[in-house]
Amino acid sequence: MPRSRPRRRKSVLFAVSALALSVVGTTAAAPPAIAAQPASASSRLAELQGEIATLYQQAESASARYDEATQAVTAQEAQIVAIARQIVAAQDKVDTLTSLVGQFAESQYSGLSAFSDPTLQALLAQDPGAYLAQIPLAQQASTSAAAALQQLQQAQATLAADGNAATTELAALTRSQAEAAAAVSEIKGKLAAAKALLASLSAADLTELQTMQAQTALAAQMAWRGTLTAAELGRRATGASRAAIAYAVAQIGKPYLWGGVGPSSFDCSGLTMRAWQAAGVDIPRTSETQWADLPHVPVSDLQPGDLIIYFHDASHVALYVGDGAIIEAPHPGGVVELAAAGSMPILGVVRPS
Repeated sequence: MPRSRPRRRKSVLFAVSALALSVVGTTAAAPPAIAAQPASASSRLAELQGEIATLYQQAESASARYDEATQAVTAQEAQIVAIARQIVAAQDKVDTLTSLVGQFAESQYSGLSAFSDPTLQALLAQDPGAYLAQIPLAQQASTSAAAALQQLQQAQATLAADGNAATTELAALTRSQAEAAAAVSEIKGKLAAAKALLASLSAADLTELQTMQAQTALAAQMAWRGTLTAAELGRRATGASRAAIAYAVAQIGKPYLWGGVGPSSFDCSGLTMRAWQAAGVDIPRTSETQWADLPHVPVSDLQPGDLIIYFHDASHVALYVGDGAIIEAPHPGGVVELAAAGSMPILGVVRPS
């Protein structure tokens, strides 16, 4: 169940800071050590820990692919609509020009354009002077017919090109829809596998596994914090970053959902995108495009409001809130939460503002 929304922003931000410190505090705050276990049991749990972590990370990678595919579907659907409008306009133009060219052809066939032999027409005309005065008009009509025919050919070529473009976009749309469906299937499969592994444990083993996971995360966090100075860790949010962080804080406890962009559920990049939109800054939708398109900054220059990108494929992103803490939508099956920034492999940092 989602946690209740904080009543006061100041008290929430204070809680964030306090929790951040508790997450990354001294060894006295570390999770209790696991009781001595037989080597086989300990190694089995360690192997299981890695297996579950891999499944969750693979599920989130699939979520990122789902986001990319659904983004492509939206863009391709819009492109198909635009092309359809172009096809209608081109068809209307072809119809109009076809009618016009037909009228020119009909008039020529009926003899209205028989001015092609000026000498003959001059001899036959009762008023040769009046006929000779009409010759420029006849030439102009002939020129207009040729121009209309050329325009018709161009309009037909445009119509054919639009038809080919529509076929290409429809094929791309079909592929994107299939990719989105495959990603959803993979997400569900990875989550089912993780749940099955957890369900296979006894209550005692599950407790030990959770403690092991907490200790592993804490060790990674402390190692990461050791690469930064106290001044670097102590930077505070300013300007738009405050609004982005306040928005993210207000989402704590809401469920993770692949493709989720709020207001009731989020995936990792949906949360960071909405947080910065709340601060008046539009950023790309997915973690991959946030990594690709936003300015990169050194980890040593990290400041609250920056986005930390995780894993080699940029499949996860979180909002840094200061004191070594992040707010993230962690993975399918989780909820938006405060977490330790260094508990996962960091790819790099980007700055929306």
